[in-house]
Amino acid sequence: METLRKYIRKQFRILKEGQMVKVPLPNDAKTALFDYLSMRATHINNVQAIKSVIPSYKVYINNGQSFTISDIGDGYGFGIATINGKEYDLLDREQNSLALNALNDLQTKPISKSTGDEEAGGEDTAGETPAEEPAEEPAEEPEA
Repeated sequence: METLRKYIRKQFRILKEGQMVKVPLPNDAKTALFDYLSMRATHINNVQAIKSVIPSYKVYINNGQSFTISDIGDGYGFGIATINGKEYDLLDREQNSLALNALNDLQTKPISKSTGDEEAGGEDTAGETPAEEPAEEPAEEPEA
């Protein structure tokens, strides 16, 4: 039953993000991922193209986290990574090392189960509310 819930949640996330279009990843985007960011294919769960003026891709890693890589422009190819809301220029050595640290932090975060925790929290709260209501109802009946 739990695997079915996970599957349904995954399908809802896919529907929220829009239709996925399978497009081959450009070579310079592969270079940014595998050379500049030292990623391995086993680290990546999915890559989706983002519909924007600047060519960009959203990279989903195995723990449910994601980051984006974008084209710098002027023929330099993909060299900007946005990780945890901060942009890093992968062609700059200092920013590349900062990007690697941020990516390491992103990869070592525990697997996100925020949707499951929120729903579980909602069920616990819902379970407590009916327990409180019957306690109030008998108190009201003797008073009447």
